[in-house]
Amino acid sequence: MTLAPHVSGIELSTNTELFKQAFGAHPAGVAIITAVDAQGNPAGLTASSVSSISADPAIIGFSLKGNTGSAATILGAQTLLVHLLDAENVQLAKNFATSGCPRFEDPTTWETLTTGEPLLHGVRRVLRVTPISKAEAGPAIVITAQVENFVRHDLSGTPLVYHSRKFHALGEHSEVR
Repeated sequence: MTLAPHVSGIELSTNTELFKQAFGAHPAGVAIITAVDAQGNPAGLTASSVSSISADPAIIGFSLKGNTGSAATILGAQTLLVHLLDAENVQLAKNFATSGCPRFEDPTTWETLTTGEPLLHGVRRVLRVTPISKAEAGPAIVITAQVENFVRHDLSGTPLVYHSRKFHALGEHSEVR
């Protein structure tokens, strides 16, 4: 084990702690990824690791921690929906980030697309994607996926970011000039 240096008056003992602090201080967009399992049961989870990889062709990437529960369903799915969240969707983000929280019990909050994926109501930007690669990276699995189409594309919301283990809204008040 490598001992970490003295940082900001606190002696940190591992690179893991430094890594968590560094990326905890690095804001990330928030998304919910949904899919169905082989029996047609919906699953989904909140992810702050979604990123753009390529614009032409349109490819995104994200990572999952492990391969159980909702992550297993997403890993096994042929297609996925990636819901890019706004601040107005913060409760959805919290629900899909909480293990054991009922996510699809209320049929008025979602619907099934003709292609089979669960679409959450109230989310302005939704991409339908096809996974193209999966790679193990320690305990995580990194997935790249090609964007097949935009189910929704409304840019009018207030951006939602995850920073220091909390959700934040971006807007005119947060612009730096």
